[in-house]
Amino acid sequence: MGVGIYDGDRVNGRKEGSGTYKFPSGTVYTGAFIDGEFHGEGTLEFANGGKYQATWDRGKVVTGRYDFSDGLEFQDTAWEYCTGKDRRFFSEHVNGLRPAGDTQVTNAHPPPRLPKDAYDVGDGYLDVADGKVYSFDHVQLRVATNEEKEWASARCRVGR
Repeated sequence: MGVGIYDGDRVNGRKEGSGTYKFPSGTVYTGAFIDGEFHGEGTLEFANGGKYQATWDRGKVVTGRYDFSDGLEFQDTAWEYCTGKDRRFFSEHVNGLRPAGDTQVTNAHPPPRLPKDAYDVGDGYLDVADGKVYSFDHVQLRVATNEEKEWASARCRVGR
């Protein structure tokens, strides 16, 4: 991957103060820097729409919170979303259940269209022909590992 792009304050040529750093992956950090490192309040916004808001101390997280693209806050304890007792999607918790016959198979409704024989892997689809994962906008995200390919073929919705 290439080099990221920084736009913001500098002190003695180094990233310091407020700024925005765009990683080659598309992830964007907006917040405070000190001596070129994340320091203070800042947010990482991921290409999939998720956000990680955190307080940083010289590049290391002190406290933070991750929100998925649909607004669901991740909780590593007392997780109540899509559990063994309640398999509803987060959007069903917020908006209620769909009418009978209008089955919801992903958190997005209607679900994104999949190319024929491609697997829905959550952040995009796995094209089995070339072994790559693409966003639903058809932008390559990564090369799938053998483990991801096996997982997708065993558990994921497939395009028809």
